[in-house]
Amino acid sequence: MRAFDPEVVDAVWSAIEPLIPAVADAHPLGCHRPRVSDRVCFEGILIRLVTGCSWVDAEHLVGRQVSDTTLRTRRDEWIAAGVFDRLADEAIAGYDRIVGLELSDCSIDGSQHKAPAGGEGTGPSPVDRGKRGWKWSLFADRHGIPVGWATDGANRNDCVLVASTLAATAERGGAHRVPDLASRPRLRQWRGPPPRR
Repeated sequence: MRAFDPEVVDAVWSAIEPLIPAVADAHPLGCHRPRVSDRVCFEGILIRLVTGCSWVDAEHLVGRQVSDTTLRTRRDEWIAAGVFDRLADEAIAGYDRIVGLELSDCSIDGSQHKAPAGGEGTGPSPVDRGKRGWKWSLFADRHGIPVGWATDGANRNDCVLVASTLAATAERGGAHRVPDLASRPRLRQWRGPPPRR
C-alpha cells in the first residue's frame, strides 16, 4: 500500500512530530520502564488507520515493539492534546494552498457505524435493533476532499448534524468560500414514504 511507503510515512511523521507535546518524566524515583518512542507508536496507529485491523494485530505488525494498550493510550494522549485536529487543519490548508479546494459544488453526507463497546457520543441505532452506534456527517468539496465533519449518536437525524458539520467546516476556514445557501431553493424536508393506496 502506498500509505506504507517510507517516503510517505516519513513525510507524515515530519508533520506530526512537532505537534506532539513533550512529556515530563514525573516518576518520583525515575526507575520505571522507558517510554516507547512516539515514532513506533505513530507507525502502529498508522497501520490501524490504513488497514482497519485490531489493535492487537497492529501490535504484531510493528514487530511487537509496542503493546496494543500503549498504542491506545498514546492515541488518547494525542487526541487530548489536539494533535490530530491540528494535523487535519494543516493538511486541509496545505491541500488548498497547493491544489485548491473546489467549493463551488459541495456535498454533505452521513454514515452510520457500530459501537459495540458504547461510550460517550454513541446512541441506540434505529437500524440495528437498538444496539449502540454513532453517526458521522462529512462536508466534502467537488472532488471528495473532506473539509469539515461532525459526529453524534446513531439515533440523531442526519438533518440535525448539518448545522454542526457546517460549523466544523467554518472552523477550518472553508465556509466563507461556499456559495450562499440562502440563495438556493429550499430543499423539501423528507417526511417519509408516500402513503400506500
